[in-house]
Formats: sequence, structure tokens, C-alpha cells
Amino acid sequence: MKKKLVMILMAVMVASATLGGCGQKGAETGTSVSAEEEDVQISYKELMKATDYKVQKYVKLNDYMNMTVELSQDYSITDEQIQEYIEYLLSMYPEYETTDKTTVENGDIVNIDYVGKVDGEEFNGGSATGQHLEIGSGSFIDGFEDGLIGKNVGDTVDLNLTFPDSYSNTDLAGKDVVFTVTINGIETKKDIGYEDLTDEYVSENFGTQGITTVDELKSQVSSGLEQQVYSTKMQEVQTEVLAKLLDECEVTIPDGLLDQRIAEYKDRINKIVEDSGKSFEDYTGKTEDEFYENIDTTMEESIKQELILEAIVRDMKLSISEKSFESFVDQYVSSYNFDSRDAFYEEYGGEDYIKLSYAENQALSKIMDSVKTTVKDTSSSDSSTGADDSSADAE
Repeated sequence: MKKKLVMILMAVMVASATLGGCGQKGAETGTSVSAEEEDVQISYKELMKATDYKVQKYVKLNDYMNMTVELSQDYSITDEQIQEYIEYLLSMYPEYETTDKTTVENGDIVNIDYVGKVDGEEFNGGSATGQHLEIGSGSFIDGFEDGLIGKNVGDTVDLNLTFPDSYSNTDLAGKDVVFTVTINGIETKKDIGYEDLTDEYVSENFGTQGITTVDELKSQVSSGLEQQVYSTKMQEVQTEVLAKLLDECEVTIPDGLLDQRIAEYKDRINKIVEDSGKSFEDYTGKTEDEFYENIDTTMEESIKQELILEAIVRDMKLSISEKSFESFVDQYVSSYNFDSRDAFYEEYGGEDYIKLSYAENQALSKIMDSVKTTVKDTSSSDSSTGADDSSADAE
């Protein structure tokens, strides 16, 4: 189904934008990928051969490279967000202080070393040193924590236990196990607050990740949050750009195209249902009339969006890198377990159509790079469309 491929390509584009910005700018301009081997560029004229209509007759474009879209929120990372996330991390790395208590009771936190053996052999993940365990928490298998109650600091005990049948590791489920446990001490837990952060604490708890100072931790958290937020932001930018293109461009659908796409969609859905061996209603949870109730409207919007992007490809005189395209196809074939490129092409409307869809998303990428954004003003309850006076690039 052609519409499905377009949607997947757009999702892939947003995902790649998270890692390295929108688009592959060298690919569209005709530059070579390698000095040793010239990369073939597929021209917009070649791309347009995928259609049997002249798209310029059906689309009147807006000023698509000079658009401003309004976003629902400001995606800037604040100091408060950084602090909140660090506090979440700190909750997983408390400090422990040894007490002078000597006998283990329910509710105590003990520091232990242990070695687990099945059939006399140690097993992967069955041993630890300096482990903090709250007695009665149910963190370990039945009998482990109860077996330490009444024992003293310095004691070494053997716990003869059995892994439950439902244990997550099926190699161990239901098997007898002996844990040899040494009680190093009884401790109290001290939660660390944001204001208590020190370089020493950070180095001790995050040093294995290459983070040794408070400033490095804050920087790492900030970068991680920015990456998460950027992905969400670009998804909204893409949605708003497409909506604005639909609103501002004038589009007429070529005769027969809507009926063709609806028929393709229904054929695909019916094939999926047939292969499932279920009735349509059992598989979808709806009758056919209910399932296809809004198909005309949905498909019409999808086709108009596709026509606009095709027209932009032509207007930009956009070419695509054959190597980049083939790399995308190979990645998709591998990720979705297609037998070959040809199988992928057959599933999604043919090689020529897929090349055009790929080019459409390169065009959309360029537009997203150029778009200006404002933020919806939510300060007043009776203002629903206001925006920041300031604007910024999508990136």
C-alpha cells in the first residue's frame, strides 16, 4: 500500500533527525559521496516517471521555504528539568552507612557477599559482593531473606533453596540452588539530595560511564533530555508543516487516483484478514462499513499531501543519491525481513514509486530545515491562537 510507505519514510526521517539533523543535504544537490567512486544522482525528471500525470497541473504551491508554524510548547530544556531527572537518578544510588547492630532482623538493610551454585557449579549472575539487601523486601527468591534473619554480622551461611517454576531464567526455573552468604554488616540508607551532590559521589556511582564530576553529570543529563525533546519537537514540526502545506496549497486529485488508492487499501486489508483465518469483524473489531467509514476523507488527505510533496520535488528540481537510496532500501529490507530488494519493491508499489517517495521526504526534510517556529501562548485562558513574538529555526 503506497500510503503506508510514505508514512514509514516520514517516521524514519524524524528518527534520523534526532541523531544528526533533518535530511542528507549532500544527497540532494548532486555532490559525490566518494572521491574514488562517483555517486549517481537520480534527477527529478527521472523520478517523475513514476506517475502517469503531470503533477504541476494539479498543485499550486505556497511559499513552502518561508513558512512559520506554531508549536504547542517551548522545547527548551530548563534547569528545573535537569534537576528533576538527576534527583530521579539519585534515588537509585543512595549512600549506606554501617551501624553497630550485630543481629539481622526483618526490615534491616544488610551488606552481603554471596555465591550461588546449581549442581555444585556457579552460574552466571548468581554471585555478588557488597550487595545491599533489605530483609523482607522480596527482592530475592523465597527463603533467601528469611534465611538471614537471626544471623550475625560476620556469619557465613548456606541457604538451600529452590528457584520458582515461574523464574524468568528458564535454565534455572524449578532447580535446587545453594547460596553461600557472608553478612558484612547491617546498614542504614541515606538518600542523597540534589544539593548534596559532590564530585566524589558522582565518580563513585557514575564513573564506569565516564562521568566523574557534578558538571559532567549535569551536562550528560542535559544532552540526553535535549535529544529526547528534539525528537518530539521534530515530530510536531513535521505534523504542523504537513498541515500547513495542505492548508495553503491548492490541490486537485487526478481523476481515478482516489478510487485506485482506496481499492489498493481495501485489497491489502482484506488480504491481511483472509490470511488471519478470522472474519473481518473478529479481526478488526468492527464491521467493514464501520472500519471503512472515513476512508474517503483519510485517503483524500493522504493523496493531497503526496501530490504536494511530488510538486515540491519537481519545483526544487531535486535529485537523490542512488547510493543513499539503496542504503535506505537495504536497511529497510533487513529490518523488516524482506527476502530481497525486489520483494520490498513489489510490496510498496514498485522501485520507481519508492524512489519518488524517498525524494518527497528529502524535500520535506529541506522544508523542515528552513521552517520558522513560534510557541503557542498559553498564558491567557481566552487566547487560543497567540504565539511568541520570537521565532527560531526548527533545528
